[in-house]
Amino acid sequence: MTRRILLFGATGYTGGLVARALLERGEVPVLVGRDRAALDRRAAEIRPSDPPYTMVLDVHDVGTLRRTISADDVIVTTVGPFHSHGRTVAEAAAEAGASYIDSAGEPPFIRWTFEKLGTRAANRGARILPGFGNEYVTGQLAGAWALERAAEMGVPHRLEIGYFSTGGSLCSLSRGTIASLAGSSLERSYTYRNGIRAERPGARSSSFRIGGRKYSGFSIGTTEHLTLPEVSPSLQELDVYLGWFGKASPLLATASLAGPLIRRLPGAKRVVSTVGARLGGFGKDGPESHERDRSGVLVSARVFSKSKHKLSEITLAGPNGYELTASLMAWAATVESHASTRSVHRRTGVLGAIQAYGLGVVRDTCLHLDVREVESAVVSA
Repeated sequence: MTRRILLFGATGYTGGLVARALLERGEVPVLVGRDRAALDRRAAEIRPSDPPYTMVLDVHDVGTLRRTISADDVIVTTVGPFHSHGRTVAEAAAEAGASYIDSAGEPPFIRWTFEKLGTRAANRGARILPGFGNEYVTGQLAGAWALERAAEMGVPHRLEIGYFSTGGSLCSLSRGTIASLAGSSLERSYTYRNGIRAERPGARSSSFRIGGRKYSGFSIGTTEHLTLPEVSPSLQELDVYLGWFGKASPLLATASLAGPLIRRLPGAKRVVSTVGARLGGFGKDGPESHERDRSGVLVSARVFSKSKHKLSEITLAGPNGYELTASLMAWAATVESHASTRSVHRRTGVLGAIQAYGLGVVRDTCLHLDVREVESAVVSA
């Protein structure tokens, strides 16, 4: 029996892309949101001849969420910022034993899902897959692949992963992405040093040489810190760097020093999130189709031994991050929709992409979605 797919945030920018990606796979999701008129418009827009069903539901209505979501559902949500609007849906899915896929990028929310929902989800038979977009599936793929190669050369000790964009700018980010980044800038982040260790976002910066060009990024907590050490038990250090902002990335890392001071001011989080939402996309929901066509993503992972000798390096190039996120979420939702909830081989709990599907499957899927390994010397910006 095919399980029902409930798409929360269907009227938003990323939600609309996910809805279309699901339809392209032959899956018809139920579009979920707060505004009936907006839902009806989106349904007619994406499938005029036979609009998908819609459901009016507020993510903060805990009682209705728990009555609505069951083990026979696949929950896909793009409702952000997740640190403000994500916990109720994730909790309801874990409690019901449902499959759950989100596009979260905020470090505090991601860490919360693993640490607070892991045991409950496993006991209930739920599969919770946070951050299942370009961030952070491609980084998990690059990291696990690099660790696999490194094991043939020595003992992996340190893993570094960098996320970068090509052909885009600040205008290429959606309003929701900017709002999430702004809110997260005042929250605690984390890294991995033989275990998860709290730190501020942007505690350090680093650069990667790709295609003869230097790409810089600042440190951020991601799903990789919480999943990839399982792939390589010898791993003692893991850092992930976000470099969407090009040459401005080191400056943003420096600016993050003010975060702890700003966080203490009354109402600071609300003000920063509001300003971020207004800045996002400079008034647009997100980049138009022609803008997405001009941009792409680069993800690089490198593994070092304890003596700092580089054991391996993997660089992946792919299409626009929003398009890739929609495709990855639609793929996972399709797999979960057709999977048996009673399979004894089905791993449950809060999972990363590699834990949920295996390195080979994720690698083949990303290749099908035009994410390919490239030689660093031939990458073009």
